[in-house]
Amino acid sequence: MRRLVPEIRGETEGGEPCALPPGFEDFVRAHHKRMLGLARHRLGDSHDAEEATQDAFLIAYRKWDTLLSAQNPIALFYRILQNCLTDQYRRRARLARREQLTADLPETEDPQALTLETPFAITEAIDQLPTRQREVITLKYLLGWENHEIAVMLDISHPTVSLHAKRARQRLRDCLGL
Repeated sequence: MRRLVPEIRGETEGGEPCALPPGFEDFVRAHHKRMLGLARHRLGDSHDAEEATQDAFLIAYRKWDTLLSAQNPIALFYRILQNCLTDQYRRRARLARREQLTADLPETEDPQALTLETPFAITEAIDQLPTRQREVITLKYLLGWENHEIAVMLDISHPTVSLHAKRARQRLRDCLGL
């Protein structure tokens, strides 16, 4: 958050720092850590997660009035963050294509990667879930959120959270052969 606030504030034409809208800094303090954790989990890279989270808060700053007037500002911000995460995935894909075109030979397999097959299989299985089930499983079991928090975040009812979690667990069991 230290990096976020000075970047957003900017300067007026006279060189004076701009004031943040009322409540924005409190919003950042209240939600930055959790949103960054979510981004780290989805992207698997701290630097990319920090960048996506920064982008999301910058968009929230620019659309602060719209965010505050929304029926569920947290759900709207979550959608903004999801869009920023998608942008990060796209950047990675473009970079990967460039690297593939410039690579002379494929790299040899990392021998340590073989011991990590199970976590990769679980991650791949989670990524194959429908969007809402993937979101619920990630928030509930990987990030430790409570059902009522997930319901608010995703703007769905508490029973719907439970239903998505149940269906996702079953799909994971089937996919992983458990």
